[in-house]
Amino acid sequence: MNESSLMTQAIARIEALARRDPGSRGLASFADTRHLLPAAAELLRGERVIVVTGFCIRAEMIGETDGPPGALAIADALRQLGKEVVLVTDKYSACLLSAGATVFGTPFPTLTLSLPQDVAERQIEELLATFAPSQVVAIERPGRAADGHCYSMRGEILDDLVPAADRLLASPSAYRSIAIGDGGNELGFGSLRESLKGRVVHGELIFCSTPADYLIPAGISNWGAFALVATLSLLAGRLLLRAPEHEYAVLQALLAAGAVDGCTKKNELSVDGLCWADYARTIADIYQETLSALETIATP
Repeated sequence: MNESSLMTQAIARIEALARRDPGSRGLASFADTRHLLPAAAELLRGERVIVVTGFCIRAEMIGETDGPPGALAIADALRQLGKEVVLVTDKYSACLLSAGATVFGTPFPTLTLSLPQDVAERQIEELLATFAPSQVVAIERPGRAADGHCYSMRGEILDDLVPAADRLLASPSAYRSIAIGDGGNELGFGSLRESLKGRVVHGELIFCSTPADYLIPAGISNWGAFALVATLSLLAGRLLLRAPEHEYAVLQALLAAGAVDGCTKKNELSVDGLCWADYARTIADIYQETLSALETIATP
């Protein structure tokens, strides 16, 4: 079997791992997109990438543990490849990204969006003009639904907390966009709205209407990010993905900064209701699949 076929099969296995759906939300199980490989290839060609994340949990007025770790993993991989990266978030997750970045050793340039919305729009316009991204990646960031509001999975309107970042995905001729999510209400999943809104609880209300060029549905958004980094590793021929122990340290740093599990709303070592052992099992499987594939491809 040639190298291309081996890589394609390995990426398919990695994508399947990221699509495990422990919460039975339906998005990862029923989405028919297979964009992991083309999304990674797009990033490999890029030079300047914006990564937007952050999902505030109203009950605790702080961001959750899903999203920032994945955003940092992507930013770290891109930086290893010599790309320029800017993170975009809001005040509820900025402290989490800053805390998590310490585990990677060097901070990432970060834009913290402000409310009211017109202020956030001006911030985004200025970033797009000055940074001129080649790609934008959205991971676990609320996106506007058909009625113009941003929603939680429970149907709560988040407009008063979360500046909408949909403008980041509104220039398809200037750059390409990639979206990672697990519920359908995340920024970038608009192209799946009509086909999957009936598969998601409150889907008619909450499903995002803003599309992205490439979609990576996952059982947990962080898993989608790790799968993207794993695929980048295979395309680049070098390991860019950090070991599960590193993710453990990142989560500990986020918890120390106040992050909560988005499902339990507790400041505990879990992500989307999964305890560390269950959450980390998929991370370890993606990591081992990546190591094995790199070794196999490198073997004459």
